[in-house]
Amino acid sequence: MINKFEEKKKYKLILNEINGDEKSITGIQKSLEEKGINMHRLVLTGYLNAMVELGILKEREIKPARIFSFVERSRKDIYFVVGENMKKFDNNNSGYNTLLLLSYLFDRPVFTKEMERCNVDLPKNGFKTVNSKYRDEYIKKLSELDIKIPQSSSLYEPLEKDNNLLSKLISFIFYNEYDIKKYSVVNNNQKTLD
Repeated sequence: MINKFEEKKKYKLILNEINGDEKSITGIQKSLEEKGINMHRLVLTGYLNAMVELGILKEREIKPARIFSFVERSRKDIYFVVGENMKKFDNNNSGYNTLLLLSYLFDRPVFTKEMERCNVDLPKNGFKTVNSKYRDEYIKKLSELDIKIPQSSSLYEPLEKDNNLLSKLISFIFYNEYDIKKYSVVNNNQKTLD
């Protein structure tokens, strides 16, 4: 269990180092070392190659280096949008808020793999692991969307449905993804002196 956690942690550390930039293996390795994280060059290269094969990163060669960056997607998927916005809304509670929002939007429990796609950690509390008789149907439906869910992926749901928080989270996403202000009229309720 600890080994799986450490592996996920390395994956996220590497993605955080790239963080929208283009970086070489040496650049990533030095940056990690500055933070006290020693990762052998071959291990780092293996992770980077795997992320290229998974379509998360792209690589280009500028001799003698190989440069890695995020794959530009023509369309942001729901996981990207929810994950990024929940980190902006409240980074410390991004896992819980993501779980709450996805379970509400999908009207079902959420897989570990889906939380990983949002690039957030599982919350520390406020959720439970569940078994669902529809588990295989969920996996089949997601596979039709090219989302591979391993059989070992657990299902989670929040302990409570906080409608007030849900409303804030949905509003936050819409305000961030679309310029909502341009559809509104500024309401100045100031009284003028006669």
